[in-house]
This record gives sequence, C-alpha cells and structure tokens, in this order.
Amino acid sequence: MHLTILAVALIGIFVAYTNGANDVSKGIATLAGSGVSSYRRAILWGAFWTTCGSIAAFGFSRALVATFGKGLLAAGVTPMLPAAVATLMGAGVWVGLATRLGLPVSTTHAIVGSIAGVMSIAYGPAGMNWRVLAGKVALPLLLSPFASLVLTTVVLRFWKRISASRNDCLCVGVVNQRPAMAGAEMAILPSMPAVEVVTCNAVEAANSSPHPFSLTFDHLHWLTSAATSFARGLNDAPKMVALVLAAAALSGFSSQPSLLAYLLIAIGILAGSLQAGRRVTTLLAQRITPMDHREGFSANLVTSLLVGSGAAAGLPMSTTHVAAGAIIGIGVQKDGAVDWRRVREMVLAWVVTLPAAALFGVLSYELLRMGRIM
Repeated sequence: MHLTILAVALIGIFVAYTNGANDVSKGIATLAGSGVSSYRRAILWGAFWTTCGSIAAFGFSRALVATFGKGLLAAGVTPMLPAAVATLMGAGVWVGLATRLGLPVSTTHAIVGSIAGVMSIAYGPAGMNWRVLAGKVALPLLLSPFASLVLTTVVLRFWKRISASRNDCLCVGVVNQRPAMAGAEMAILPSMPAVEVVTCNAVEAANSSPHPFSLTFDHLHWLTSAATSFARGLNDAPKMVALVLAAAALSGFSSQPSLLAYLLIAIGILAGSLQAGRRVTTLLAQRITPMDHREGFSANLVTSLLVGSGAAAGLPMSTTHVAAGAIIGIGVQKDGAVDWRRVREMVLAWVVTLPAAALFGVLSYELLRMGRIM
C-alpha cells in the first residue's frame, strides 16, 4: 500500500515536471522576446511565480479540483486505481515528448485527452460525464485562444491611438514650489515641496534629469509576467492535484486536498521549469513574431487576466492557448507580421494532443492491467 502511494506521488511529480518544462514559457516568453530579459533570468522569474501560484492554489482553486476529481465521471461509476494512474501517465508522457520536440502544448489539453481515452476504455463511453467535459472543460479550451488574440489586438490598437507620443515612462519627483501668496509675505515664506508626476520617454528621461522614481513599461512587463506565471500555477496545479488525490483515494488514503499534495506538484513544476524550460520558451519568444516591451506587456496582461479569472471560476483554460493567442495577436495588429508556418505547426501539435494523450493513457492502462501492477 505504501509503495502504491509512493508510486502515485512520483508519477504526479513527473507530470508536474513536464508541465513546468513546457509551460514556464507561457509567462516569460515575452520578456525574452522583447529583449527585456535574458532567458536565464526570465525562466528563474517565471519558475518562482509559478511555484507561488501552485502553492496558493491550495486556498483559491478548489473548484478546479472538483472538476478534475470525480466531476468528469458519470454518476454511479466506481473509479479504479489503474485508470487513475494511467490518466496521469498518458498526459505526462505526451507533454514530456512534446517538450523534447520543442512544441508548446497544453497540459490541460493532454489531461483531458488522457481522461477521455482511459475512461472510455476502462468504464465504457457511458462512464464519462460528457456534458461536464464539453461545457466546463472543452468550451473554455476552444474559446480562450481566440479571446486572447482578439483582446490583445484590441488593446494594442487602442494603445497606439492614445499614445502616439511613444511615452513609456511614468516619472515621480519632488519639486519646490512657492506658496500662492503675493508681496513681502511670499519672500519670507519657505518654498513648499510638492510631488510631480509626468509621463515621458524612458531614454530621454535617463539622458536628462532623472527623477528619484520612475516606472517604465519594462517594469510593468515584469509585473504582468509574474501575474501570468502566478495565474498559471493557480490554473494548472489543481488539475494535477485532483488526479493524484483521486489515485491516492483508491489506494486507501484521504482524497481531501492537502497542502502537501500542492507542495509536491509545485516542486515538480519548479524542477521542470529550471531544468528544461528553455526549448519551448525560445519558440514562443523568437519564432512567432517580433515584439517590443509594450506589446509583450499587453500580451501578458491579457493572458494573466483570462487565466486568473478562469482559475477563480473553475474554468480550466489552457495557459498555452491563451499565451500563444496573445503572441499571435501581437503580430496580427502589425499587419500580419506572423510566421504562419510556425503557427500551423503549433496548432497541429494542439490538435494532435488529444488523441496522442488518449493513446498514451490507454497504453498505460492496458500495461497496468495486464501486468496487474496496481
């Protein structure tokens, strides 16, 4: 029994590792692509905030745990341990293979494909709750990349209209002002300090008289990158925790969400991000469309808002789809400056994810059942 739960925990960490390796790019690719940061610093930044989001999900994303726990099984179906473990293995193997090939795929998408394949074989087609799968899982996954692309395009075009001056810095300083009095009284009163806030161009401001405090879009870009990575942790960790807890419950352990389960998933995500996060990041940062810091900031802002709200509402959006849609949106609003060949390859990988993860899940299930390992 203890060996079984250890095996379940290790498989869960493996899935989290592949998730970190493939998905850390989604929050930090714009940092590297716009030249705001080196790849190493960007990956460290994304890994840190994704880990924080994964741990915070313990208190904020219970709805996703419910959806990916027993929510996708039809009423009256008795779960089986081999099926639960095979679901994890199917998703993990496909995401790991895609990462090796440098393809940005969705762990959520892979989990859904693996669940559908394994459950259909293990319990029959009637064993799946297809209504929940379609309404709460498939629909957000399909709509989110288009919503992200459109929102990013709208934001950038609106921004161009209202900011033709190319100011990208908010400067704050203290200036001395004379009190609004006239005559001799004005001469004897000291000058009064006042806060001055102005917008300017960051390069021009640095070359002239620098203010004590300035907030550029580079700074804001770091913040939206952190928000996107944090939201990804909130969105992804509960799905993996739900599958691990479902398998653990079938081994005789509690199925209630625990901080330890989230910590294990967070450790796996952190390890995968740091060790293997560069390959997919390079694709999204350099090979879809060129971008500057304003565009990267906007893409991350849209991604963090969509994914964060989805996690809070229990709607499993794919950070991969949302972030990629936002990056494509950057190119679309620049008269189509998009490498559509790369986009087609990426979309093909998304389409293949469902059947591939289902296939790996079914193969894992048959191997476990034939070998009677669990």
